[in-house]
Amino acid sequence: MPSRDTNVHTGEPRTRTEVAAEWVVWHCGELAGVTGPAVLAATVNGWFGLASVAVAAGWAVKEVRFRREQQEIREQRALPPAPADQDTTDDEETTESHAGAEDTREGQRDKGVSA
Repeated sequence: MPSRDTNVHTGEPRTRTEVAAEWVVWHCGELAGVTGPAVLAATVNGWFGLASVAVAAGWAVKEVRFRREQQEIREQRALPPAPADQDTTDDEETTESHAGAEDTREGQRDKGVSA
């Protein structure tokens, strides 16, 4: 079954030109669906404005759904953040833990010393 990324006729990946042409055709249709009835409403009868509003509402719903789909796709593709303990190797962790213990002991010794 072809997806949005493949050409329906050949099954091969779509070119940027095909994607751009599809975008232009859809948007021209959407614009005509809104502006055509709006012009008729302004020149012939105001009731044509309802058709313009209906098309505009449908267009808005379609765009909102599309944006949500794209956001879900981006979130699925994003790599999860690495936990803090995976940033260092085991050797670095042991060295850091020993160094931290020495620092705390030195800090305790310094507390009793006055200058």
